Amino acid sequence: MEMTKQKNRSIYHWAILVCCILILMFSYSTRVGLAQLFATEILKETGFSSGAYFLSTTLTSVACAISGPIAGKLLRGKYMRTTFVLCSIGTMGSYACYGLCHSLWQFYIVGTLVGVFAMGCGTLLVSVLITNWFEKNRGLMISIAMMGISIGGTVLSPLLSWLIVEFGWRNAYFILSALSLIVLVPIGLFVVRRTPQDAGLEPYGHGEESMASAKKKNVPASNWNATLKEARQTPILWMFALGAFLIYFTACIMQHQSYYLQGVGFDAAAVASYISLYSVVAIIGKLVLGRIFDRFGPKIGILFGSGTFLLFLVGFLFVQGSPMMLYFAAVMYGFGTCTATVAIPIMTTSVFGAKNYSELYGFISAFTMAGSAIGSSAIGFLYDLTGSYRPALTVLAILTALTIVIMFVCINMGQKHVPEASTNA
Repeated sequence: MEMTKQKNRSIYHWAILVCCILILMFSYSTRVGLAQLFATEILKETGFSSGAYFLSTTLTSVACAISGPIAGKLLRGKYMRTTFVLCSIGTMGSYACYGLCHSLWQFYIVGTLVGVFAMGCGTLLVSVLITNWFEKNRGLMISIAMMGISIGGTVLSPLLSWLIVEFGWRNAYFILSALSLIVLVPIGLFVVRRTPQDAGLEPYGHGEESMASAKKKNVPASNWNATLKEARQTPILWMFALGAFLIYFTACIMQHQSYYLQGVGFDAAAVASYISLYSVVAIIGKLVLGRIFDRFGPKIGILFGSGTFLLFLVGFLFVQGSPMMLYFAAVMYGFGTCTATVAIPIMTTSVFGAKNYSELYGFISAFTMAGSAIGSSAIGFLYDLTGSYRPALTVLAILTALTIVIMFVCINMGQKHVPEASTNA
């Protein structure tokens, strides 16, 4: 009994968790959460239209959508660490090349290259690691890992703002990319292991979660363990993919926030404070959302996450000239932005099981990246067409409400399917 406890509760489990936080800080937050700080400076210097410039983000997402299923298969096998290291070098090396770009076509090529490698060293990798290494409180552990995105925004946003002011946005790209590689490559080479079994251990809480789950009727069963082929034959996967698509589509407002806020009268310092505030709130928000999923199930989790995101959009519509509304929007966004990074990984496991997680999540990632691809450009072009972000914010609010309905339907379908599958087994 003591030997089992040592194997499913070791310091190595926590080392993996810390590494997951660092991975998201330096492979995801740097190129996604902080991108809006670069965007403002690039648009000012180059004079590109918003829609044309953000097409580079669309191409990144398209490349991610194509490479996601491939990355899912590679991360499932023995080449996980090699995939992680090579993708880290490819992603951040390509990201640094933004500093060399002068024309739109150059931004498009670099954005595509970033997307080719990004899926192998970001949220997909971290979700696979947490799923493999943790059984007990998996929702909470995913939330803690995803805090890396928020911590990255909180810690690196002031640093990046300073780098841009002191050295210019081009050199800031070089410095940020180099710093990221210094962190990511050693983690991939010396610390990360695909499964606890590779280190002679068992998943955290192995054998404990099944007993705890039996006492919590509100926690959905996860014993289906569907293969991708099986899931494709059910409407559950397609409904889930649609909901995930919409969550990421609406989340694309992140890349436009800085430009929008400066356009309605807030200076650079106020925007940086806004980003720091929602990043701090998001640290707490991820823990809260993960705990809600663990304790109350996916319906309440989605309602909380998407509901707060809807309140953020409403607040953003009326933010002009109101610092208090800016703070309200920051707090709501801090909670609501956690939906994309926390809810989808947790729900993938709870609906389809953990056995074939990387392959299923890789497939779903194609839809989330498609949402990012279409959303970012759609918001930019709608702004160019109307001269205002208000129409886009209104559309996003409607789609967020629709997302809640779709995910509720998906959850109901999944809950009906799982007992049926278990019975047939």
